[in-house]
Amino acid sequence: MTIAQWRNLGYLNQPEHQALAPLLQAPQDDANAVIRDRFFVPRLVVCDQYGSQARFLLAKLNPSATYNNAHEMAAGSDVIFTDDVSVQVFFEHLQRLVVQS
Repeated sequence: MTIAQWRNLGYLNQPEHQALAPLLQAPQDDANAVIRDRFFVPRLVVCDQYGSQARFLLAKLNPSATYNNAHEMAAGSDVIFTDDVSVQVFFEHLQRLVVQS
């Protein structure tokens, strides 16, 4: 049984497993402390291994697998499509918009 299953079954609310709640809360507190003062603020995705949100952990800001080159990927590799663009592309578009105004 995994820790995620323990959490989903409510073990952390049972008196005999009261030590589990702080162990599950500590990583979230640490992550929130790290991202609080960051610029650009990263998106915090809380997920379970192999859960529906786990794909965000595999994605990159500047993905090597895109809609344009998916056919070039090696067989058996995970392809994760994302709408994100690189920070450089974002700034180039932003500069064009500022200059046009």
